[in-house]
Amino acid sequence: MPGPEPAAAVPGPCIFGTGRLLPLIDVLSAEIAGVREDDDIEHVHRMRVASRRLRAALPLFAECFPEKEYRLWLREIKKITRALGAARDTDVQIAFLKKYLKSQAAPIPQNVPVKNPEDTSHSGDPLGTLLARLQKQRGILQKKVIAVLDELEHSQVLPSLRAACAPPTEIGKRKKRERYAGVLPVAAGRVGRRLQAIHQYEPFVHNPDAVFEHHALRIAAKKLRYTLEAYAPLYRRSLARPIARIKRLQDLLGETHDCDVWIEQMSLAIVRQRSRRHPDAGEGGPSVSAVAPFRRLLVNREKRRARLYRQFVRYWDGLVRTGFWKILSSAALTGQRSAFSSRRSLPAKEEREAFLRLAAVAPDHLAHSRTVMALALRLFDQLAPLHGLSRRDRTLLSYAATVHDIGWLHGQAGHQKKSAEMILASPGLPVPVREQGIVALVAGLHGGKMQARPDGFFTILVPADKKRVRALAALLRVADGLDYLHAANVTGLSCTVRAADVLCTLTCAGDAATEKARATRKSDLFAEVFGKPLVIT
Repeated sequence: MPGPEPAAAVPGPCIFGTGRLLPLIDVLSAEIAGVREDDDIEHVHRMRVASRRLRAALPLFAECFPEKEYRLWLREIKKITRALGAARDTDVQIAFLKKYLKSQAAPIPQNVPVKNPEDTSHSGDPLGTLLARLQKQRGILQKKVIAVLDELEHSQVLPSLRAACAPPTEIGKRKKRERYAGVLPVAAGRVGRRLQAIHQYEPFVHNPDAVFEHHALRIAAKKLRYTLEAYAPLYRRSLARPIARIKRLQDLLGETHDCDVWIEQMSLAIVRQRSRRHPDAGEGGPSVSAVAPFRRLLVNREKRRARLYRQFVRYWDGLVRTGFWKILSSAALTGQRSAFSSRRSLPAKEEREAFLRLAAVAPDHLAHSRTVMALALRLFDQLAPLHGLSRRDRTLLSYAATVHDIGWLHGQAGHQKKSAEMILASPGLPVPVREQGIVALVAGLHGGKMQARPDGFFTILVPADKKRVRALAALLRVADGLDYLHAANVTGLSCTVRAADVLCTLTCAGDAATEKARATRKSDLFAEVFGKPLVIT
């Protein structure tokens, strides 16, 4: 039987998300007429940026819409982004080439006929001919843009998306904290995922020839910026300073990429020009080399690229030196506005009951979860000298064990990941954002391959919390394995920390060979975290 619609399960993130999407839809729609008229290239630029923002924001709230409609909307928005991107890139190249020719005191051709778009050698001014070719190409791209706009309007994507984002009338009567309940941990996880993509390319920052990786870093920075902008109202000062710094990084990398494009094009043009056979060579041939203008432009762009790269490296090193990335991670966890994040502390009993209510969404797994929790806490207590964790960590482990299998609501496949997502987005958990994320991560690591490292929220945790997550997950994995058959065959255990390993002796109500084998198999993370293999007898 299919589970309930995700939008109903996570109303807070969806109410917030649809409210953030509506202005983006309006900005995109407002530029359509100007792009059609094609009398100002800024219309294309603004619509391209609006489509990119919408394209980046829509997946953040994908669970709020029916899957079929969501995929249609995203596909159509991607089409318009690609078409506008090609047109805008050509506009930028035309504008640069005009400026360059003017700086070289070269004539700027007007409506030069180009019979063969690939041929830039038949004129005495190769760069002028290249400019004419780009202008002709821009006209062709404009027709493609119009065709995509026609398709967009015919599909009624924007009106249908706008209608889907319309909030229920009763939502406006709620307080912000109630209206957007559950959105803060989700926002932190999204920011963490974008930061993880940034850090992936950090090893290539000081390699001037890592052109592909620098471009990929630019895209990662752009996505991080759009994610911060999407969730900015939740945070103090709307994250204005971090967004501005990410934009500066993105701009430096963007200008660098523009230079890389020109360097590649000019290098290819030189190779093609030098390999040509001149038909009038018998009459003396051309007196001026057609390669020289390309070579001068190549040198110009290489010098500009070198300057931009030095600026980028200095800027990146400054961000690292001032701890910008750590500060941004901390802000994602604790920088929320009080209107959204402040909540009074609840007694332990009420806190515990909130997790029990969440576990009740998967009633078939409640008995298993109780057994796993008892075993996990027994392991925690028996191995206290080994892990050195706190009393609060023990409580978080009990919460993670209680809700670790709620992802079964959506089926067995990938239920660990689904459990983590549901815990992170749950609006009724009265714990701080950081602790809600820790519980979600521990629950998400209870099964599957040990090599599958957590991402997203895990990225923004401080090292001590990352260590805490892995230690608690190691205990939960073993406890879950000890009740693999959901039969509660293992009723107790006693553990001894030895010099070379950790010995755990089980008390069983029946044959527990399967459970022992499964727990041993799932002790891989245990051995990695604690530096000792687990022996189960």
